[in-house]
Amino acid sequence: MYVFQSAGQLSIEEFHVPFGGKLDPSNRWVVLAGVIPWEPLENSYAPQFSAKTGAPAKPFRMAFGALYIQQRLGVTDRETVELITESPYLQFFIGLSGFQYLRPFDPSMMVHFRKRIGPDLIKVCNDMTKANGIAMIQELLLAFQEGDGEAEKTELEAIETDLGVRPATLEPGSNWGTLILDATCVPDDIPYPVDLRLLNEARETTEAIIDELFKQLKGKINRKPRCNRDKARNRFLAIIKQKRPKLDEIREAKRFQLNEIRRNLRAIDRLIHCGAVLLELGSQLYRKLLVTSELYRQQQEMFDADKRRVDDRIVNLSKPHVRPIIRGKAGKKTEFGAKISISDDNGFVDVDRISWDNYNEANDLIARAERYKEEHGYYPARICADAIYMTFTNKKFCEGHGIRLSGRARKKEAAEIEGQSAEQQELFKSDLRKRSVIEGRIGTSKRKYGLDRIMTKLVATSRSVIGMAFFVMNTEKILRLLRLLFALLVSVYMVMMCLLSSEHRTASLGAF
Repeated sequence: MYVFQSAGQLSIEEFHVPFGGKLDPSNRWVVLAGVIPWEPLENSYAPQFSAKTGAPAKPFRMAFGALYIQQRLGVTDRETVELITESPYLQFFIGLSGFQYLRPFDPSMMVHFRKRIGPDLIKVCNDMTKANGIAMIQELLLAFQEGDGEAEKTELEAIETDLGVRPATLEPGSNWGTLILDATCVPDDIPYPVDLRLLNEARETTEAIIDELFKQLKGKINRKPRCNRDKARNRFLAIIKQKRPKLDEIREAKRFQLNEIRRNLRAIDRLIHCGAVLLELGSQLYRKLLVTSELYRQQQEMFDADKRRVDDRIVNLSKPHVRPIIRGKAGKKTEFGAKISISDDNGFVDVDRISWDNYNEANDLIARAERYKEEHGYYPARICADAIYMTFTNKKFCEGHGIRLSGRARKKEAAEIEGQSAEQQELFKSDLRKRSVIEGRIGTSKRKYGLDRIMTKLVATSRSVIGMAFFVMNTEKILRLLRLLFALLVSVYMVMMCLLSSEHRTASLGAF
């Protein structure tokens, strides 16, 4: 059940602080709370709940605010709740009416927040917050220019350029703006998948399931199915501890583990036939049993054919959705995680595609350009992308819509660039330098916002984490521009005060 919150944005004057004083209106969490449009977003969040049945759910501002705090500060679920409990600014940000010493929710609720606020809702939050932030900055710029048109024109023009708003002087319908495309892999938190280690883990899983099923049949059957646990464990350790084991030894160890898993799976079938119920295992063990069965099939197929590749290969029992992504990067030829396509829309980053299966990102260019037109009403003036996007289909689409597709050409087309004029070559180099911006966005998302290692285990929660990371990046850009405007306003105010003081001194000396 979901209960709508009272209308009206909570102000810092209304926030009750029991130890006296008031919140600082220039604090980053207070400013950010005014940028995000909470009420319209709550209307998008509420329909997924029942209107009458169930316990009341936590409000959207609390759920989304907690996810934002965690992603921005890079902390765990428990640490997020502790920080919110200790800070009045964070409690104001998540929508509490006053400071409280009790935890607003249990850390386990963070998992439910990530499930409920998926990438689609985060996309809506991103679009609405970006539009609201741009409108706020434009109002401040207009008021600033009306107050003093000659003051700090260079800084104001830089802020307007960084904001990425189409100039009003351009002809209606003409292309404008820059769209930068790229793709990267977001690694999951899993150990490097070694077949022998995966088989050993699968064997231990089947042994744990046999123990649980035998408990259900206690008194009905006299003997637990036999498992060579110690022998299998010792043979696994004998190989895995070697620095460079021989291939024949590895193959023999795999054969032994596969035989043990096969026997354990047959024993599980016999226990079920005797009356054991799989549903009483619990969701985690039951899920692992299904994954283990598929892992055994894949490993047995590769073992019989003596090959190292299979379709939809499982590389982790806890995260069976993770697939090997061949990237060919220096030091990391293969990465294990989600492959994402991102785009930089005049300084704001969007996630266009998330997939744990490998794909060709060049196929996303046309769809992203069409979405750019739906959002803005016109196509971008240029698209900066990598060499993989320079396909015949993409080039033909861009030529037909007056878009300059710029990127490093493939080897067979490199001769065309050498024959260009000096002006065309300089424009090409400028576009290449512009494309490097998205490389910085990727590096920032991994180094600062936690995308270097995804800790969540489910597909839905992983998608939420990835989308939230880029939402935080966009809001940080809006906050940075607001801080620049505030600093510029303070500097102009100080100059005006100095001028008034000097005029007052001059008037006093003249009177004397």
